[in-house]
Amino acid sequence: MSARVSARGVRYTRRGAGRPVILLHGWCLNRKMWAYAEQGLSASYDVVTPDLPGFGLSCDLAGPYSFDRLAADVVALLDELGLEDAVLVGFALGAAVALKAAAARPGRVAGVVSVAIPSGKASPYDKFAKAMRRDWPGFARKSAEALFHNHHSAAEIGWLERMFSATELAVALEAVDELARLQPESLAKDVEAVQLFLHASHDTVAPVALGKACVAEAPNARLAVIGDCGHLIVLDDKAAFQAELENFINTL
Repeated sequence: MSARVSARGVRYTRRGAGRPVILLHGWCLNRKMWAYAEQGLSASYDVVTPDLPGFGLSCDLAGPYSFDRLAADVVALLDELGLEDAVLVGFALGAAVALKAAAARPGRVAGVVSVAIPSGKASPYDKFAKAMRRDWPGFARKSAEALFHNHHSAAEIGWLERMFSATELAVALEAVDELARLQPESLAKDVEAVQLFLHASHDTVAPVALGKACVAEAPNARLAVIGDCGHLIVLDDKAAFQAELENFINTL
């Protein structure tokens, strides 16, 4: 499917019909990470999957690449497409962007699903820069391998590795600085929409305790934990992820 281009230059795809579901990718990934979810969800929902500025086919967009800027482009896309009662689904960095966008446009957002949202306190993002500057392709390979708890083919890990390494180092460094300062609890409390924090039992990047802390601060939120799964829940347990997501959407 050919990517469309928003008025602000963001590339995105749109499939299906029904309640709008916006899928926001993680750090140094792109919209392709949602391939399986997009296929499954588009049978019941209007699925919009953008490449955030600096990533994927939106890599030509100039910075800054702050959460505020990325969220502003998501809000602009919601406005441009006239989407109402949307569900924002974000993985890791994308979850932070989703929360900021939901806080900025409460009237357009019915729910937010934060998948494995990290924290600057829980992960050593402040130590990443040195390793990234020393060997960015090697760092990309290790990052792809660390996303899973379950077995995945070398081809699938290589697919993720190529997404990582295709990201410009300067963009990756700016975004990781944002992650190092991320305090998701403070974002969760500003969101009026119903929230789901989805975490995995074997996630060392975004532990379950972090989801519990976010739920405690949010006005209307719950936690779901997927067992025997690693950080990239979207791919590490595709069926469990889609089941939790559809259950959340259908109960809004």
